[in-house]
Amino acid sequence: MRIAILGAGIMGSSLAILLARRGAEVTLFEKDDAPMMGASRWNEGKIHLGYIYAGDQTLSSARHVLSGGMSFAPIVSEILQTDIRSFSTVEDDLFILHKDSVVDERDFKGYLKRLDDLAGSHPNANDYFGNLPGYTSRQISRKELELIADPETAVAGFRVPERSVQTGIIADLYNSALADSEKVNLETNFTVTNVVPQDLDNGSWQVIGETANGPKTHKDYDCVINALWYGRMGLDAKVGLPPSGVWSNRYRVSLFVKTKKVVKTPSAFVAVGAFGDVKNYDNQSFYLSWYPAGLLSDSTDVLPKMPAPLTTEQKKEIVGNIQSGIATVLFGADDILNAAQEIRVEGGFVFAQGKGSIARRSSTLHFRDKFGINRKGQYYSIDTGKYSSAPELATIITKELMG
Repeated sequence: MRIAILGAGIMGSSLAILLARRGAEVTLFEKDDAPMMGASRWNEGKIHLGYIYAGDQTLSSARHVLSGGMSFAPIVSEILQTDIRSFSTVEDDLFILHKDSVVDERDFKGYLKRLDDLAGSHPNANDYFGNLPGYTSRQISRKELELIADPETAVAGFRVPERSVQTGIIADLYNSALADSEKVNLETNFTVTNVVPQDLDNGSWQVIGETANGPKTHKDYDCVINALWYGRMGLDAKVGLPPSGVWSNRYRVSLFVKTKKVVKTPSAFVAVGAFGDVKNYDNQSFYLSWYPAGLLSDSTDVLPKMPAPLTTEQKKEIVGNIQSGIATVLFGADDILNAAQEIRVEGGFVFAQGKGSIARRSSTLHFRDKFGINRKGQYYSIDTGKYSSAPELATIITKELMG
């Protein structure tokens, strides 16, 4: 079987490796000059169990992300032939409830209890980064909270079992795995503009795109898998899968920091709303975000305009805004940035079914219960939903295509 995969983020790269190992001849198309250069490299790497979706008190969103989170470490470790658990945060996340959260303390505590029961009873609970069976999220004392957060803005703090991985390391490992696969042909600097049936009798497809040397067409594919985040809906519409519902194409940036000395600021997430987080991977590698400062574009266009490259001054301003934003809630971000030897302002487009400001209770972005796989014949379109959901979706498609 000859398969074309559009987009070399974690979704497309996982598919390419898994399908090639089952014997498929794969062409992986990517607009950048290497795989995993967008949001799949530049995100916090949270392996979701659903704790940030307290805005959906039905638990529908948590149930939808839970299986992918549980299976992420074993699937990716198998894909990369490396145990990725060593590239994760080592402590449970601190969940800081902001005074302007869209969920109050009572409802959040009730949500945690129900989600602890749901996650702990999952048949794959032991596959996660900690021992989930029997886990109970714990509210920290007011004294503990005041050591790490501003009591004027932090209502409460909780220990939850979620972990995050260093996405840069994972991205480099994916690149090595793709390079080692003899059955994966990587077509970089190739922007796909159309996918069309080539021969209705045998069901073959062709992929058309733009390269530095002009238009180019690849032919004779038995199957096409659209694994893009940026531009996926436009291509879907051309093959008869028009967009439906509501959606948001957001371009977000965050800070990726390396420090010259050990800094023990804990991993913490400030929510539920338009706030931010700190991830401490190894006491010298950090991720920092403050949602309003890092959101460069929020569009409902099918193909939104790509933001212009940031200037040095713009990056400096974003660093300052993220630092000052986090400082309104959390202590310790200043310690990270004061010890920094490298600060990178990076990000990418993120697609979600939903729209509206996440600072508002009415925003449908508080729900993640609709992503997944859409099909039309031998054309597949994948709404990845979350970084941590991609590997599981890749295994589902691989089994469907290759048995």
